[in-house]
Amino acid sequence: MDKKRMRRKNLLYRLRKKGVRVDTGGRCIYLPYGSEPDHIAQVRRLRKEYDFVVQFEIV
Repeated sequence: MDKKRMRRKNLLYRLRKKGVRVDTGGRCIYLPYGSEPDHIAQVRRLRKEYDFVVQFEIV
């Protein structure tokens, strides 16, 4: 596997470990409403490098 793919897998793994739900096919990160997405490093990197979007959920 190339390095870019491995980096993405690692970011997704670390984010899911924190309890965040991620849809890789739709490139969407689901966060609880009111949370600040830029406080999580993995969210910042996925948005910047891999064009993921953030969807807020009411929990």
